[in-house]
Amino acid sequence: MERLETNYQLAQIQKKEETQKTLRMGERIKFLEKDLTFQKPLGKTKEMLWANIIDSVNDVWPSVQVIFEQIELVKVAIEAI
Repeated sequence: MERLETNYQLAQIQKKEETQKTLRMGERIKFLEKDLTFQKPLGKTKEMLWANIIDSVNDVWPSVQVIFEQIELVKVAIEAI
């Protein structure tokens, strides 16, 4: 009888371990599926593109400000004439 109880307890422990292993594998599969859908690479690509766009705008913005200043000066000159 003790042997039966011991075997039953071992079987329960093994079942619990297998269930946990299956759950971990399911989580791993979900993680890998996300990588396969290119969410991660596309996110990094978007970050790089926006960084480049922001850098370009920051590079050009001083020129745009100068153009607006020149437009204001031209308006003042036209009014003076």
